[in-house]
Amino acid sequence: MTNTQIKGMIAAIAAISIFAFGFSLIIPLLSLLMEARGFTGLEIGVVNAASAFAIAGGGFVLPMFLRYVSVPTLIIVSAALMAGTFCLFLLVPYFYTWMLLRFFMGFSAAAIFFGSEIWIIASAPEKKRGLMIGVYGLFLSLGFLAGPLLLKLVGTEGWTPFLTGAAIVILATLPVVWARGAAPDGGETDEERSKASPLDVFRFFRSDPAVLWAVALFGCIEFGAMGLIPVWSIRIGMDQQSALTLVALLAAGNVIMQVPLGWLGDKFNRRSLLTICAAFCVIAALGAPAVSETVWPLYILTAVWGGVVVGLYTFALNELGSRYTGAEFARGNGAFMSAYGLGALVAPPLLGMAMDAFPPHGMFRVLAVAAAAYLALLLLRKRR
Repeated sequence: MTNTQIKGMIAAIAAISIFAFGFSLIIPLLSLLMEARGFTGLEIGVVNAASAFAIAGGGFVLPMFLRYVSVPTLIIVSAALMAGTFCLFLLVPYFYTWMLLRFFMGFSAAAIFFGSEIWIIASAPEKKRGLMIGVYGLFLSLGFLAGPLLLKLVGTEGWTPFLTGAAIVILATLPVVWARGAAPDGGETDEERSKASPLDVFRFFRSDPAVLWAVALFGCIEFGAMGLIPVWSIRIGMDQQSALTLVALLAAGNVIMQVPLGWLGDKFNRRSLLTICAAFCVIAALGAPAVSETVWPLYILTAVWGGVVVGLYTFALNELGSRYTGAEFARGNGAFMSAYGLGALVAPPLLGMAMDAFPPHGMFRVLAVAAAAYLALLLLRKRR
């Protein structure tokens, strides 16, 4: 790797990790506040889905943004929008206004991830792409782990958690400013620009279904779990601190498995690895209700699930990076982002309704069906 590649890799990974720290503090905070104020499972799910809707839609338009702004500028402006949104939640504590704010949160998050992943894939050597994605995932997971742990310290009352999250997100812009000269050119040639369309996203769903539906399932599990496992935990009789511990354990599993999974993605067939991840997701979703009355088995299953499920994202992103480069990768990454957003969009209201309709474990039944459907897709395509 050249010095420019190393500098760019450090900056992109540092920025997304710090951002994840602030973002993961806010996600469980909002769900816990809505539960405390008497929101139904469906209402909590719908508010979370507003963010996912923005992520899904962002995948269509974000590649077009790179025609007009650089990757660093996209990340910096998005972080500022995210931080400002955090500060508005307590000023307008109503259902519909929270839906709007979660939409802006989601679009900002999509832009930050989109820009960071373009930067990381462009900087990674081809033969070590999976390992670099694993390192990226490791620090990203550390950020997601730190957020819920910090929330346990600052509490869920008043302005403190919101202002803390906003300050952390602003800090994420400092590495980007430091290394902005090392950022890749995500723009398009005149010929590519004349042919490009936001509808290009649909082309990738036809050409790369195993990749995109992997990240859709990951979005379904991650977004649903991060937002609703705290609520599920309280409804089965756990206290608030234990509920936050479950969220932290999901992130802890990510931390432990990121680099090994990235290395595996460079050494073995990524389709087979995706099949193994999907099969375990089915087992974990069916197993969580069975061990829900025993704390330590539930903790262990949650941590292992968090480690395995991230392979869906890691292997899929590595596969996408191996197929496309430059502006074509930017469009493919837009489709990747839309697929993640689609899973995240469907999951919160669907899982929330399942929790209300089949209390208390309906959420896990839906997750098991989703994982089984993706597993069937992989096996069918392998057979063909």
